[in-house]
Amino acid sequence: MNLISDIRLRWYDESYLEAEDRELVRILLNSLGVTREVALDIFEVMLIAKSAGISSTRREIRNRVIELRKERGIENPSNGLTDRNIQLWLRFFREVDLVERIGSRYLFSGNKKPSRVWLERTKPNIIDKSAENIHKILLELERRYEIE
Repeated sequence: MNLISDIRLRWYDESYLEAEDRELVRILLNSLGVTREVALDIFEVMLIAKSAGISSTRREIRNRVIELRKERGIENPSNGLTDRNIQLWLRFFREVDLVERIGSRYLFSGNKKPSRVWLERTKPNIIDKSAENIHKILLELERRYEIE
């Protein structure tokens, strides 16, 4: 699987679980190395849609992000929300198996809770495979440096 960017895992202690909703979304995505506001807004809109039991088109996601930003008093609520930018972030979420597209609609993979998707798809397909690859590299380095 060719990701459109590197995933750089970051670790936070459990005190961050006390953060407010949006900050917790930021911490989650930052844990995966994602720091862009547009990605954060898109993921938050996906969470809101899941809570309401709906899937969304790219246009609906854009409109909901703009609504959220207006509610927060953001001066230019459409900043960074080009179709291409939204498409790239949705592609990233798809490539890490968190989100899927059915026709033109986006939802969490299998229409499952995000935590279930993480355990069933993202962690084994991205994180665990990456950890296995690191282990293979370490074994090869041990062989090359004759470490017993």
